[in-house]
Amino acid sequence: MSDLSSLESLEGIPEAAMPLWKQLVNEPIRPVHALFKELRDYQQTISQRSQWRNADVDRDLANGLMDASLQMLSILKDDTAEDERRLVQAAVRYFIIEDDADSDLDSILGLDDDAQVVNAVLKHLGRESWMVEEM
Repeated sequence: MSDLSSLESLEGIPEAAMPLWKQLVNEPIRPVHALFKELRDYQQTISQRSQWRNADVDRDLANGLMDASLQMLSILKDDTAEDERRLVQAAVRYFIIEDDADSDLDSILGLDDDAQVVNAVLKHLGRESWMVEEM
């Protein structure tokens, strides 16, 4: 088992996101297919919500976060190190939890904390080319 304290204090995670981040890092490892399903379900939620109230969702950032999350999930294999699995899972789960540090769908800035979390994980994993552009 890995030392979760180093994952909990990952550089780049916003202070307001820390309580949820720490919780997510400590969750049991989920099957990748389950994370893919959760991600696709959230994509539908964002799509439906952005049609109702366009100004409340940054569609470009949402699409960037979706792409980055799918790319992260695609690197998970049976032999992926536990720390890497936990980081990817926590980042994806942070994105798909609507009520995080800033509620994702209630403000045009709602996905900014999600982008910071995802980008912190991508940077840690050496996948800077997958980082999403923040506002």
